[in-house]
Amino acid sequence: MNSRWMLPALVALFCILTLDLLYVSRKPLCIDSKVVEKIDRGDETVFKCTSNHHIPFSPYFTEHLPSIEARVQQIEKFLEGIEPFKTRVQIVILKNKPNYFLVKDSVIYLGEPMLEARGHLEKALIKVWYRENSQNLFAYENLFEEVYTDFLLYLAKGSLKVEDPFRGTRTKVGGSRWPQVLKSLQAYCQSPWKNSEHYQFCDQLQNQDSPLKDQVLELSLRPLIVSSWIASYKDLSFKDQHTFLRTLKDLIAEDHSPNLPLVKTSGLLNQSEPLHEGAEAIKSMTNFLTSSPLMKNSEAQRIFVTLVANHLEQYGYNQSFGGVYFDLLIVNETKLNRDSDQFKHFLALAKQNPNIKIAVKDPENLWMLPSSYPIRWSSLESIRSNRTIYSKCGYYDFNFVWQFANITDKLMIVNVCGDKKINLAGYIKEGPEAFGTQNKNISFIQFHIPSLLMRKDQLSHVNNVYDLVSRREIDNPVFQSLGWQELRWSEKAEAYQPKSYVDGIEWFKVQ
Repeated sequence: MNSRWMLPALVALFCILTLDLLYVSRKPLCIDSKVVEKIDRGDETVFKCTSNHHIPFSPYFTEHLPSIEARVQQIEKFLEGIEPFKTRVQIVILKNKPNYFLVKDSVIYLGEPMLEARGHLEKALIKVWYRENSQNLFAYENLFEEVYTDFLLYLAKGSLKVEDPFRGTRTKVGGSRWPQVLKSLQAYCQSPWKNSEHYQFCDQLQNQDSPLKDQVLELSLRPLIVSSWIASYKDLSFKDQHTFLRTLKDLIAEDHSPNLPLVKTSGLLNQSEPLHEGAEAIKSMTNFLTSSPLMKNSEAQRIFVTLVANHLEQYGYNQSFGGVYFDLLIVNETKLNRDSDQFKHFLALAKQNPNIKIAVKDPENLWMLPSSYPIRWSSLESIRSNRTIYSKCGYYDFNFVWQFANITDKLMIVNVCGDKKINLAGYIKEGPEAFGTQNKNISFIQFHIPSLLMRKDQLSHVNNVYDLVSRREIDNPVFQSLGWQELRWSEKAEAYQPKSYVDGIEWFKVQ
């Protein structure tokens, strides 16, 4: 051979031999896991490394397998410290069903975007482990599974940020309050807190027979309850945290006493009372904790349960309903259109005043602002507010006013007919005088109901309250019973403020 070609030939041969050596010695494409047996993606498959399966080259798994393996290892290592998996898991990646998620026995089905988004693969693995160990069935088991597996995901990763792969939003702990956490079907489907299994159903909301309808109210409580669990765990001492972790499996594996009901009571099926249904679900979740044998054997469990109750109360929930209220309840006598300027005004006020709990109600629905999606709620029962504004067209008597006695202390009835709009910006910050200033052509009366009830007998015969106050006769026996001494006129509000011994009527304007 010509010496001129000798060196290049030797270099080429060396490169070929090196590549052959690298090919022979390369790490096989496999998942290093004690739990996951194999991962299927159509006609591509990888197995766990100890199975020694040879597989063809896969561009997808070459790129994505390291990340999948790290996520799997993090979860299985954490759970092994509590209780090792009993079964081996198979993961099936679906290329043509992007929003699919299903855990069936030990097989996990995931659409590619669901797999790649944060939290869903981890939740699926934890659900396999949960179902292996859970021995208790009760009416709210679906909700409990979500809360419990969320809690384990938080403990395993140090955070709880499950990602919606299609909206880019993530779950946020501690941001929900009772009862605003209750959601309609539409609001639930827009939330990153929806169950992973429900993405495909939410993508077909035009189907009015969605199987989610009867589950949404219950499952919308998930962020409230899991936030209280996480906050309670953080409040435990390091020693109690360690003890509590070791008993997490016992919480679901041991029989509880007394047994919780397997079916919801008939009262919970009344869709006009979502507050009762939501409260009963929270109560059932708490009862699951308190009915565990751990309550007798573990001080850490007893402390945790007490802390959960305290944090739920901080988030606005009180088992007796005494702490469930809105700062401001706006009631419309006729049906509201959420696309109307009036509703947009209410929505803007809620966003401008995030620390004020504002709700809007019409004959059929309740909006817990700033959510623009309502919950079906036909009655005023179970609603409590500090201040209530009722938009009513025409006259009314005191019997109408007294029906708000168990709902609010301060009631302002505004005389609104047709499409007339009211401005509540001033009222929220300063009260009735500011309302009168901003709403020059709207009649209103503000009542203090506890004071009115002191004079119920003297007021019961009044048929038209507007007609009564429009005459402004201080010596009228009705006003004398309220202790009226004089009427103070506000020029800027064009309204009257009675000076009296009994503040039954605090302000009024009658056009």
